[in-house]
Amino acid sequence: MRGILLCISIVALSSAANAEVWIATCAGKDLEYVQAVGGRGDLHLGQGNGTYQTITFTQTFHDAETVCGAVDTGQKPVIPVVQICASKSQQAIYLLLHRHKGPPAPDEAPYCHAVVTVIPGSNSSQ
Repeated sequence: MRGILLCISIVALSSAANAEVWIATCAGKDLEYVQAVGGRGDLHLGQGNGTYQTITFTQTFHDAETVCGAVDTGQKPVIPVVQICASKSQQAIYLLLHRHKGPPAPDEAPYCHAVVTVIPGSNSSQ
């Protein structure tokens, strides 16, 4: 099921502008974050019964090592998260209860260790 959600997310997020897409999958937890640079992101959160909640995010930060997104207004996610970040250098996902304009602070603890993959877009310079 998660593979199907991932494929749908990648196609939906990257087709609009052929954007670079970041995919972060938690090790040992049923959580996956897919973020298109310059656009929408999806957090797929396993509910423990084979179903998933999908929370939509809007990108708030991006550099060579980190991408972050904030929960779109009007959503009430199961987990109390305001912002999510995926760090390529730390191979981690951060779930933040506050919104800020940069990557996670050095004292923020990661939610999970993750495999973070970046798929270059056709308009990407990387």
